[in-house]
Amino acid sequence: MSLLDIWDYIRASGDRRLRQQGYLRGGVGIIERYRRTAKFWEPHLENNRRALREIAAQIAGAAPMANPQSAIPTPQSGGGTLVILGAGRLLDVPWQELFPLFARVVLADADSAFVPYVERLLSTARANAMPKPIFDIGDVTGSVVDLAAWAEHTIAAAASPASAADALADGCNRAGAAQAPWARTYVDVRLVVSSNLLSQLGHFPRLHIQTLFRRRFGKPFSEHERAAESLERYFDRVRARHIADVASFGKAWAYLATDVETLVYTLSAQPGASLLAGEAPPNAGVELDEKGGVRFAWPAEIEERDDPLHGQRVEDLWPRGTVLDPPRRWAWHVVPQGSEKKYRDRGRVHVVEAWVKRPG
Repeated sequence: MSLLDIWDYIRASGDRRLRQQGYLRGGVGIIERYRRTAKFWEPHLENNRRALREIAAQIAGAAPMANPQSAIPTPQSGGGTLVILGAGRLLDVPWQELFPLFARVVLADADSAFVPYVERLLSTARANAMPKPIFDIGDVTGSVVDLAAWAEHTIAAAASPASAADALADGCNRAGAAQAPWARTYVDVRLVVSSNLLSQLGHFPRLHIQTLFRRRFGKPFSEHERAAESLERYFDRVRARHIADVASFGKAWAYLATDVETLVYTLSAQPGASLLAGEAPPNAGVELDEKGGVRFAWPAEIEERDDPLHGQRVEDLWPRGTVLDPPRRWAWHVVPQGSEKKYRDRGRVHVVEAWVKRPG
């Protein structure tokens, strides 16, 4: 972790629950992971940037740029608001091309430590008409942080793990997913971006609840199946609400990308080898085959598979009548084998699905 990252983390302010529930630590962890494995992340990041550049060209009323890496489109119908949800360090956002197209740029994230990082980043801007972003710090769902805080008090007050689990199950079953604040704040939105966020909406609240439960009772929360499943069904409602909020701006473009499958692998021919030792092969060594399965550049065995969306399909969550382009899918080499202490002898790949919503 760099000294600047440490300083950003120390002086970050805002809702103390965000720090307690791990959002700030998680944000710093993401940039640290990216720095270690940038050459493996780059194909994934560029897929997102390319899609956003294509939307930018449509918004600017211009043909696709011949050199999108360096060209900045000239806005022909500027104005309106750009909302980026889970903006983080803008790793997958072509911000120099995108931001000048809008009168207002809103960057929403639960990690307040991203603000000084982005301010330093934007100070390098080459564009003349770069709007100063509005930083919206807080829970982008408007509900998951509150639920995790309620669960914290419930666990602390319970006399036994069984009574805590029952109370948590009942509370999660009653919990709704209200419209997010950002979805009712801006009336002139022209583009909403939600990238690498949908599957993560429940990550820190879930981890917070699991950790507190184990500390309080010495038993894993997952042993209480009714409570664990009730929590997951609540997150199902949160994800459905998130897509409904993204789609609610009928006259706006929207871009939503999320992982839909996660894989843990081991290199069968090189057990214990670190992939960071050499150059990353094309597509970071992973790609989807004609059937949508992950194909590796090395002999590999898949050890685990997981569904980060708990059985939900993104295509089913869009409101009826939403004008959508066909989805794009690719493999993201999130953790190359040997790049982290936890992944010395294994690695992790996510299958990503990206959707573009056109103005209706």
